[in-house]
Amino acid sequence: MRLSRASAAALAAAIVACGVACSASSGNGPPPCSAGFLGDPSAALAFDLQVLTADDQVVTLSDGDPVAMIAPPQGGRVVFVGVHATNLDACAVQLTGALRDLTTDAVTVDSRTINLVPTGDGYGVSGTASTAVSSAIANFSNVPVCPNEWASQNVYGVTYGLEVTVQDHGGRQLTKTIQVTPQCAEPSNMAECLCICEKGYVLGEACSSLPEGGADAAPDGGSE
Repeated sequence: MRLSRASAAALAAAIVACGVACSASSGNGPPPCSAGFLGDPSAALAFDLQVLTADDQVVTLSDGDPVAMIAPPQGGRVVFVGVHATNLDACAVQLTGALRDLTTDAVTVDSRTINLVPTGDGYGVSGTASTAVSSAIANFSNVPVCPNEWASQNVYGVTYGLEVTVQDHGGRQLTKTIQVTPQCAEPSNMAECLCICEKGYVLGEACSSLPEGGADAAPDGGSE
């Protein structure tokens, strides 16, 4: 999904308006949930950003960190974005993730309704320390980044804005924005990732070889 800044704002407003009834890509929504409220009902919602790595680990993100682009069963590449959150109802949380091209303001968005997994300390997470892709699909925002028909530059090796909004069904809401650098992180299908995530990729174009620079282009291959 490609959106201007104004369209992205409209999307955010729509998400707020529809609450747990709307989900851009989660289909049937989350399973039944009995986790209840996590943390302090009198305190403001708080969360840390987390992401799934190529070796099925969930790590906390800081501003400027790399993020793995992973091949999901539905094809292409996504960034699996989750949260470590407190002071909210864990059931039917609206999780929206967006990656923004900092040159053009174009964004690609995924929004879904999830149930947080309580960790026993007043917090809940999208996924525990070791989470398989099959589990991440349902409980993480699957931000679609490739095929790259939306960004003005390569998706890999370039700084993008990552924007994540969490809203519980009681109306508590918080948005966080950091900068991240997406990377082709799966050696077994590196060539395809570098091809479909490259600037100017055309849907259906054959990916028979690595772009110029080979696999070394993955960590730091910016726009040409």
